[in-house]
Amino acid sequence: MKKFQYIGLILLLLSACSPQPTPLPIPTLTPSPPVQVMTSTATAVPSVTAETPAAQTTSILGTPTACKDSALNTDWKRDDAPYNFTDFGKNKPIPPNGHFSMSWTLQNTGTCTWDSSYVIAFVSGYRMAKSVSYPIVAEGNTVASGQSTIVNISMVAPQDTGSHQAVWQLQSRDGTPLLKFNVFVKVDKGSYSPPSRPIQLTYKSSCESGFAKIRLSWVDASNNEDGYRIYRDSKMLVELPANTTSVLDAILNGGGKYTYVVVAFNVAGEGSAEMPAEIAACK
Repeated sequence: MKKFQYIGLILLLLSACSPQPTPLPIPTLTPSPPVQVMTSTATAVPSVTAETPAAQTTSILGTPTACKDSALNTDWKRDDAPYNFTDFGKNKPIPPNGHFSMSWTLQNTGTCTWDSSYVIAFVSGYRMAKSVSYPIVAEGNTVASGQSTIVNISMVAPQDTGSHQAVWQLQSRDGTPLLKFNVFVKVDKGSYSPPSRPIQLTYKSSCESGFAKIRLSWVDASNNEDGYRIYRDSKMLVELPANTTSVLDAILNGGGKYTYVVVAFNVAGEGSAEMPAEIAACK
């Protein structure tokens, strides 16, 4: 027993004398920085194929659409009196080579705007007018949809007695007929007598802005005149329609004595009245 205690003591002493191993240091772990996860929103990039360009859509604004032409004749007159175009026999006869005027009030009932390219054109028959076509408005003027215009055409009756007809029509700018007008005229010499001369011929004068102004007035004593012709010093100034009772003559830098003649006329002759007039020099 003592032997085992002795051996244990020796081992203890040997272990105390042996160098002890140096403990390894425990490494200090430095925490790694947190990993930043970058997020981004992907933007779609269009793929363009060289052979097939991307299609483009072009918007065309204000593309014109075709308009529609139509017209209505709302009034028809001959020499400022209603013209009966359904019973032509009720219209007053015209003497041979007699002058008259046809007028139409035309309403634009379509969607196209009329201009001077729209005309009243002769089609057939006895024309009785100087030209073969007449613009419905002067150049530069227009007639919008819903508006109206008045067209006047001066005509001369044939020399031969009897009934005569002319066909005219309203045409669009491309020649399309819109309205047709049958103009019937009965030429008759009749039992005409010269008109009575005008009576109570008077005048008034004034001077304005360098013009000598003389207004003639008279009483219409006839019921069968075709019109009046006004003369100053044997020179005709103007021709007026029937039933006229006054006229104004303006003379630039005028003054002095003048002689006026007012003549009522028809196919059978004339009835005239003369009037001297005097006015101071007007400058």
